[in-house]
Amino acid sequence: MSDPTAFRCVAALLALSAPPAALAQVPARPVPTEQTTQPATTSALPDDSVLPAPDRFKRFDDLSLKGWAISYPKVADTILADHLGVRDALADIGIGISPINTANFQYDFLQNDRGYRGPQLYNGQRVTRTNTTASLTATYDLGRIGLKGGQIATTLSIVDNSFPAVNGPKKIRIGRLHYYQDVIAGVLDFKAGYIDNTQEFLGINVGGNLATGNLGPQATIPFQLGLSYGGFAAPGINVRVRSKTGFYNKFGIQRSLPPGGATAENAVNPGGFRFSPPGTGVLLIDEIGFNRASAPGTKSAWVRFGGIHNSTRYTRFSDGAQKDNWAVFVAADRQLTQTDPAKPFRGIYAGATFNYAPPEQNFFTQYYEGRVYGVGLIRSRPFDLASLVTTYNVYSLEGLRARVPTNQSFYKGTWAATASYAYRAAAGIYIQPGLGVTVHPIFSPRFGPALNGYLSLITLF
Repeated sequence: MSDPTAFRCVAALLALSAPPAALAQVPARPVPTEQTTQPATTSALPDDSVLPAPDRFKRFDDLSLKGWAISYPKVADTILADHLGVRDALADIGIGISPINTANFQYDFLQNDRGYRGPQLYNGQRVTRTNTTASLTATYDLGRIGLKGGQIATTLSIVDNSFPAVNGPKKIRIGRLHYYQDVIAGVLDFKAGYIDNTQEFLGINVGGNLATGNLGPQATIPFQLGLSYGGFAAPGINVRVRSKTGFYNKFGIQRSLPPGGATAENAVNPGGFRFSPPGTGVLLIDEIGFNRASAPGTKSAWVRFGGIHNSTRYTRFSDGAQKDNWAVFVAADRQLTQTDPAKPFRGIYAGATFNYAPPEQNFFTQYYEGRVYGVGLIRSRPFDLASLVTTYNVYSLEGLRARVPTNQSFYKGTWAATASYAYRAAAGIYIQPGLGVTVHPIFSPRFGPALNGYLSLITLF
């Protein structure tokens, strides 16, 4: 991948990772069947000792960011939790906060470059900090002013990395600023404003987990199409309709990011607030799916498919003509085993993803992903996640011919497999080492297979 422009969307998926499985609820102890004799004027209420422990974090979780396709991290699984009285004081006035920091590193141990001494061309060619993001999300419960089910949310993000040519610019930027409204609880909701759609559609994180599912997936096609992502929000509206049986449809309309992703967006919209910068159009995305959570005796399942259309003019490789762009996607995840009735999310899962975009104007044209992962495989560690993810990215032949001199050969795709283990060191602290093989890390035959070491550090405050 010697042309950095082709990779400016890659960092979008490395920058973001997803939420831990729902924390275990304290089971209620059974109420004694033999009732104690009470005076006639006294109600026969069970003693406090047989009631379930109250969830002291519920008032904070109720203020968490709403509307995601995956669960938002629970406050119980944060470093700050309810200590120092910070969250209590803010919750008293309807404000919730969620600081999240991520740092990802990569290095190719083999260095199969046949003596290459030029500038860095791909992640891991040298020790690479592929992404560091520090973000602070704040929400306000509009129920305080009579708008029940409403929420205002904003995020300030500091985005940094050691290889901007591939991973995008270093920026302090608005990550989101939107209004969310639950119109009919569990049935209809919408979101409007500056939106980061990474966790709104597609389900790109392994296990739908922000803290542990960020190593392995490399599906760049949706972001190549101009979908907004972490640190680079865009104005738009998302509407979701759900049934109680698990079926749903989610539709979004947003101002697209320009061709070239984060770097191109930053060039025309450095602060993030510009509504319609030059070179951008209207992006439509629709996702239809079925999502069933795990429960005792019921294994989870999530199937989704949909399409993206972007009115932005993309340049065709063959003749330089301008035309709009589109893509389709399908993905599925299924829980195969359920090892703990008290924590039904524990077990082994399998999933697959396919993306397609036309090769005439998209350098990445096909994406295949298969994944096997386990949650809580070690009895004493219910929230750890082990995963094996394999991916295959297919390059556009038209794009390759346009970029590679006629006397040089090229590879037509990149295959990778990554094994990782996300270790929950403490509440709100996740350490995820990984090891992966990449065949054809770039399309030039000069570079042999890479053996990549990965390290991801996630802290939730």
